[in-house]
Amino acid sequence: MTRLVVVSNRVPSAAELAPGQEGAAVVGGLVSAVKTLMLRQQGLWMGWSGRTTTRRRSDPPTIELSGGPVELATIDLTLDESNLYYLGFSNRTLWPLFHTFPERVDVRHDTFRAYQRVNERFATSLFPLLGKNDLVWVHDYQLILVGEYLRRLGWKGKIGFFLHIPFPSPDVFEILPWARDLLNGLLEYDLLGFHTQRYRQNFVDVMDREVGGIWNDPHYAVGDRTVKVRKFPIGIEPGTFHDAAMASTTSVSTELSLPNDDDHKIVVGVDRLDYTKGIPERLKAFERMLDRHANMRGRVTLVQVTQPSRSRVREYIEEREKVERLVGQVNGRYSDAAWVPIRYLYRFFPQTQLARFYHDSHVGMITPLRDGMNLIAKEYIAAQGEDPGVLVLSKFSGAAVELTEATQVNPYDTDGTAEQLYQALRMPHTERVRRWRSQMNAVTENTARTWGESFFQELQLS
Repeated sequence: MTRLVVVSNRVPSAAELAPGQEGAAVVGGLVSAVKTLMLRQQGLWMGWSGRTTTRRRSDPPTIELSGGPVELATIDLTLDESNLYYLGFSNRTLWPLFHTFPERVDVRHDTFRAYQRVNERFATSLFPLLGKNDLVWVHDYQLILVGEYLRRLGWKGKIGFFLHIPFPSPDVFEILPWARDLLNGLLEYDLLGFHTQRYRQNFVDVMDREVGGIWNDPHYAVGDRTVKVRKFPIGIEPGTFHDAAMASTTSVSTELSLPNDDDHKIVVGVDRLDYTKGIPERLKAFERMLDRHANMRGRVTLVQVTQPSRSRVREYIEEREKVERLVGQVNGRYSDAAWVPIRYLYRFFPQTQLARFYHDSHVGMITPLRDGMNLIAKEYIAAQGEDPGVLVLSKFSGAAVELTEATQVNPYDTDGTAEQLYQALRMPHTERVRRWRSQMNAVTENTARTWGESFFQELQLS
């Protein structure tokens, strides 16, 4: 049997990978996408333990059984490695660069050197654990160079890489002084996966400009190295969100003490706190809608669920303050004794409760400024019932390519988004059902499991 070895920045808990309850909702789209595959292939999952030490240790990875055929291998990082590799180069350089926020890109040579060292540590720790028939699948922007370091150690087996965030255009990517280093690293993989055709084409265009080679779709060749480049749009397991929504017995209106009125509308937004998610722009569009359509005042509530993220990073602290200031501004301007226009919930909620939020809302407002895919948009569609809500979706999300019947908006256009939101709140039942069915077909066609299986099969053939 071919063993699948997954490498990611962090590993899931042993409980999440234990056999049984494969249909249950789990935290993280990647886990749900590859769990069944990992159980079948008796896999190994390697990543950072999340622990930091004061000094670098040369101990071999810690191996933990998940209660089944999947093993977990973890390494610790030093505090300096965590700060420079993870908070530094990964999240203050690559994250804004790949999401096309060039003004936020922090270029520092010490953080790139730390990124190289940690990627090499991942490879050095993993190499002794590999068997000759293993397939290695590396995930995301934090670990782009792992494949190259495995090759230097002598690994001849198949290695695939999937990027879970956007890949930018050449004009943006070439801002990075080490652009060619990362591209040469990506050439060491047998298979590269991106969410959409646009990101895939951006990679090809960047390679043409920065490295130069021969593109013979789906292969890109430079010298003696050839990599296969495909798109694999990741999905969800739609049944889990539908079942979770149906299982809840408490409505969102009751739980949040919203106006008990059949004509009262609920708009829901669910995001991790991040400047790429467009939360301030969404709040401004909601405020503009109330400005322009006085008939909606007192009749609609925006429930904004914001999950804490990278709370020690300055940019994220500033983003939280900006969001909270806007919430206070709108509520201070429009609230009355019986109505508060925005309910802002800054905390984590379990998937089951989020599914109920999706189901009970009249509009799901998912409006990132840039997003690799955005699985919340697909979760929203999956959680709907006989009286479906309307998905208002940013055209800058990867999901917009598949969910073409969503009400697509440009989140930078405050007036346009406000008007589209107003129309979504007034959309007739027949049109809502027609749009939802089309989007549900797309969600059902590309599930988490089909994504994992298709990448695994393609890697075997590469």
